[in-house]
Amino acid sequence: MAKLTFPKIGRMLVLLTASVASMLPIYWTLVNSFRSNTQIMNSFRLFPENLDFKNYASIFAVSSLPTYFLNSCITTGSAMILVGALALTCSFALSTYKFKFAKLIHLIIVAGIFIPSTTTMGMTYKLLQTLNLLGSRPGIILLYTSGRMALSIFLLTAYMKSIPDAIKEAALMDGCGPWRMLVSIVAPLSRNGLLVVMILTFIGVWNDYIWSMILLPSSSKRTLTVGLAFFRGEFFTDNGQLSACVIVGLVPILIGYLFLQDKIINGIASSAVKG
Repeated sequence: MAKLTFPKIGRMLVLLTASVASMLPIYWTLVNSFRSNTQIMNSFRLFPENLDFKNYASIFAVSSLPTYFLNSCITTGSAMILVGALALTCSFALSTYKFKFAKLIHLIIVAGIFIPSTTTMGMTYKLLQTLNLLGSRPGIILLYTSGRMALSIFLLTAYMKSIPDAIKEAALMDGCGPWRMLVSIVAPLSRNGLLVVMILTFIGVWNDYIWSMILLPSSSKRTLTVGLAFFRGEFFTDNGQLSACVIVGLVPILIGYLFLQDKIINGIASSAVKG
């Protein structure tokens, strides 16, 4: 058994404090989702008076939450598929083939990671307006896809460069073409990197608020994050229902992280080492 020292105890206390500080808002929101608005405004409770699912029943029966949830699933799922397919093929070309300006192209793509999306907001809006994609689901899906490409290509290229050249050369000698090499050899060996890319895309797109608010003004196309904002009225807000909406929006991310947390951490760490 490892001996406990003051530095170790100090690190444990810091990590414990950070964990509690991170989880407390989520736990408090979960507690409030089982309480009425009157109970929430009258007293602070660490445990609900009773497990009343009335708020959950109300938001699914009366509100447009199911529509917002479905819109988020369609938008996020489409972006994940496009990012995975495009980043996989682009990373394969940059990591496998040597051609003129390959390093420059890779450097330009990676530089896109450091460009804040807010600085290009005006130009992006004008471009989508010119292409008649404002207010449409394809427009925002293409926007999310382009916004995730730089980081995705950076991670996948690092993974693919770690694949021994001998494997690729042997495949070429056996008559394996580029597409077959990608599908049968490179993609399976890079599956952990691809999984990290898909998860990071899911989290980034699912939680986005600004672009969805600007580009999808129609209520029938609103995503869940924007829809939650409309649960707050000008003169009255039902905090119980709002808390229930927030918990529903967190469920997919929490489930995904609980089942894939090891792959996420190991995948990002491996990309840093391999890159």
